[in-house]
Amino acid sequence: MEFGFTGQQQKFRAQVRDFVESELPPHMIMPVVNLAEDLYRDDVWDLHKHMARKLGERGWLSLGWPEEYGGKNESPMLSAVFQEELRYRGAPGWDPQGSSMVGPLILHFGTEEQKKRFLPGIASGEVSWCQGYSEPEAGSDLASLKTTAVRNGDHFILNGQKLWTSGAHLADWCHLLARTDQSASNKHAGLTYFLLDMNTPGISVRTIEDMCGGHGLCEVFFDNVRIPAENALGPVNNGWEVTMSQLNFERGSDVGGTAMMRGFFDLLLEYLKERDMLSDPLIRNRIASIAIDIETARILAYQMVWLAGEGLTGSAQASMNKLFCSEANQRCARAMMNVLGSFGPITDGSKWAVVKGRIAYWYLQSFSTTLARGSSEMQRTILATRGLGLPRS
Repeated sequence: MEFGFTGQQQKFRAQVRDFVESELPPHMIMPVVNLAEDLYRDDVWDLHKHMARKLGERGWLSLGWPEEYGGKNESPMLSAVFQEELRYRGAPGWDPQGSSMVGPLILHFGTEEQKKRFLPGIASGEVSWCQGYSEPEAGSDLASLKTTAVRNGDHFILNGQKLWTSGAHLADWCHLLARTDQSASNKHAGLTYFLLDMNTPGISVRTIEDMCGGHGLCEVFFDNVRIPAENALGPVNNGWEVTMSQLNFERGSDVGGTAMMRGFFDLLLEYLKERDMLSDPLIRNRIASIAIDIETARILAYQMVWLAGEGLTGSAQASMNKLFCSEANQRCARAMMNVLGSFGPITDGSKWAVVKGRIAYWYLQSFSTTLARGSSEMQRTILATRGLGLPRS
């Protein structure tokens, strides 16, 4: 693995940095901490869509895609540099649901008609997606889902419920998993992956307020929703393979997440330097621990990018990356709150708030990182069974 960046990558990094500096309003300090929720805030959504269209015009939302589908045939490393610069400032404009999740799935499993139909809207930043996976009784154990899709002529009839669906109230389309064969031999069989227009009759969405006051998470209910059979992604009853590929994309690298951590770290350092607090040995020790966690997470994340470029990425490596980076996220947020002491929990609106209370906001958001995209317990199970070859019992 090469630990440096090429001249092209450095030049591109500067271009992205200049773009963020020119487009992100100066009063916004790390506006996007949690991509699953913050993009959909009232004060962020319009800016997000505006920046997404500008990024799409530059071709930056689909850097690694083939040119015939709106891409630039660039390496995964250039895409990682792009995400790192955006997330370092907490800037909106990039939604992983389209560019990093369903887009690569369509490229890999989609028909030619599906590629031509769906990919241009993702590449241009004009079409928003959400993900229908979790249900009230199917979270980390996703294969236990109960939402059904029954074949009816040239359509499937969808009934059921999805939970924790980020941005469902604003999304144009949803990529989801449903059970199409109730008699399958095991719960991982008989599942099919679908692409669903969120304007289809029979869909109702209810937002869920999180503990930070956001409304980005949603419940989605399907009541006899008709999905055209042509919107099945991959073979019918083979949706688990599609899902596992998507989860590897999602867990594969967290360059953006580590960049966000580094952005907060630099804000904290600036605050401590202004108050001459780095002379305290206890604070210096805590700062050193945070810096080590962030740098380790960044190296692991970039290692996954390099592996992807070499075609070597697997589920065990993806789970290792997700496990370490998500737990490092929590450790660093907690450590920064400890460094700030009684000033840490003060939120925006008070004159005593540190960087407008954004570190406190990050701390609250960090609790979800070891649950979203698969819990830490699930990642350790994957590492044990698929990485180390240990028996399940």
